[in-house]
Amino acid sequence: MIPLLTAQAIEKKCNFEHVILLGNYELCYSLGVLSAAAGLEKKSEFSNVGLLKKEVLDGISDYKPSNIQMVRLLTIVKEMDSYTDDYDPQMYEVYENGYKRGSF
Repeated sequence: MIPLLTAQAIEKKCNFEHVILLGNYELCYSLGVLSAAAGLEKKSEFSNVGLLKKEVLDGISDYKPSNIQMVRLLTIVKEMDSYTDDYDPQMYEVYENGYKRGSF
Protein backbone atom coordinates (compact mmCIF):
# COMPACT_ATOMS: atom_id res chain seq x y z
CA MET A 1 0.00 0.00 0.00
CA ILE A 2 2.80 2.44 0.87
CA PRO A 3 4.49 2.19 -2.56
CA LEU A 4 1.22 2.86 -4.39
CA LEU A 5 0.24 5.81 -2.21
CA THR A 6 3.72 7.28 -2.45
CA ALA A 7 3.73 7.15 -6.24
CA GLN A 8 0.27 8.73 -6.43
CA ALA A 9 1.24 11.51 -4.02
CA ILE A 10 4.37 12.46 -5.96
CA GLU A 11 2.63 12.36 -9.33
CA LYS A 12 -0.09 14.70 -8.01
CA LYS A 13 2.38 17.04 -6.30
CA CYS A 14 4.33 17.58 -9.51
CA ASN A 15 1.25 19.19 -11.05
CA PHE A 16 1.24 22.02 -8.50
CA GLU A 17 3.56 24.78 -7.37
CA HIS A 18 4.53 25.29 -3.74
CA VAL A 19 4.36 21.73 -2.47
CA ILE A 20 6.66 19.81 -0.18
CA LEU A 21 7.71 16.21 0.19
CA LEU A 22 6.50 14.46 3.31
CA GLY A 23 8.95 11.93 4.62
CA ASN A 24 11.43 9.35 3.51
CA TYR A 25 9.11 7.36 1.26
CA GLU A 26 8.25 10.35 -0.94
CA LEU A 27 11.91 11.35 -1.03
CA CYS A 28 13.06 7.86 -2.03
CA TYR A 29 10.47 7.62 -4.81
CA SER A 30 11.46 11.06 -6.10
CA LEU A 31 15.15 10.19 -6.05
CA GLY A 32 14.40 7.07 -8.08
CA VAL A 33 12.51 9.09 -10.70
CA LEU A 34 15.26 11.69 -10.93
CA SER A 35 18.01 9.06 -11.09
CA ALA A 36 16.38 7.32 -14.04
CA ALA A 37 15.50 10.55 -15.85
CA ALA A 38 19.08 11.77 -15.53
CA GLY A 39 20.57 8.46 -16.65
CA LEU A 40 22.14 7.45 -13.35
CA GLU A 41 22.64 3.77 -12.70
CA LYS A 42 20.06 2.33 -10.33
CA LYS A 43 21.35 1.64 -6.84
CA SER A 44 21.27 -2.03 -5.96
CA GLU A 45 20.85 -1.09 -2.31
CA PHE A 46 21.16 1.74 0.18
CA SER A 47 20.72 2.04 3.92
CA ASN A 48 20.79 5.78 4.56
CA VAL A 49 18.30 8.15 2.97
CA GLY A 50 20.43 11.25 3.58
CA LEU A 51 23.40 9.72 1.79
CA LEU A 52 21.17 8.58 -1.08
CA LYS A 53 19.87 12.13 -1.50
CA LYS A 54 23.40 13.54 -1.54
CA GLU A 55 24.67 10.94 -4.02
CA VAL A 56 21.75 11.43 -6.41
CA LEU A 57 21.87 15.23 -6.29
CA ASP A 58 25.64 15.17 -6.83
CA GLY A 59 25.18 12.75 -9.74
CA ILE A 60 22.52 14.84 -11.48
CA SER A 61 24.12 18.26 -11.06
CA ASP A 62 24.12 18.79 -14.86
CA TYR A 63 20.63 17.35 -15.39
CA LYS A 64 18.20 19.59 -17.29
CA PRO A 65 14.56 18.60 -16.62
CA SER A 66 12.49 18.00 -19.75
CA ASN A 67 9.17 19.42 -18.50
CA ILE A 68 7.61 21.49 -15.72
CA GLN A 69 6.71 18.43 -13.62
CA MET A 70 10.34 17.32 -13.53
CA VAL A 71 11.46 20.90 -12.75
CA ARG A 72 9.08 20.90 -9.79
CA LEU A 73 10.25 17.46 -8.66
CA LEU A 74 13.89 18.49 -8.72
CA THR A 75 13.06 21.68 -6.81
CA ILE A 76 11.13 19.97 -4.04
CA VAL A 77 13.82 17.30 -3.63
CA LYS A 78 16.51 19.96 -3.31
CA GLU A 79 14.40 21.89 -0.78
CA MET A 80 13.48 18.90 1.36
CA ASP A 81 15.18 18.85 4.72
CA SER A 82 12.66 16.96 6.87
CA TYR A 83 13.83 13.41 6.15
CA THR A 84 15.54 11.14 8.64
CA ASP A 85 18.40 8.75 8.13
CA ASP A 86 16.10 5.89 9.22
CA TYR A 87 15.67 3.12 6.70
CA ASP A 88 13.34 0.21 6.10
CA PRO A 89 13.14 -2.15 3.09
CA GLN A 90 10.04 -0.48 1.64
CA MET A 91 12.12 2.64 1.04
CA TYR A 92 14.18 0.71 -1.46
CA GLU A 93 10.98 -0.59 -3.03
CA VAL A 94 9.61 2.93 -3.55
CA TYR A 95 13.00 4.10 -4.86
CA GLU A 96 12.96 1.22 -7.34
CA ASN A 97 9.37 2.02 -8.38
CA GLY A 98 10.38 5.63 -8.98
CA TYR A 99 13.33 4.47 -11.04
CA LYS A 100 11.02 2.29 -13.15
CA ARG A 101 8.72 5.28 -13.64
CA GLY A 102 11.64 7.33 -14.90
CA SER A 103 9.91 10.62 -15.64
CA PHE A 104 6.58 12.43 -15.78
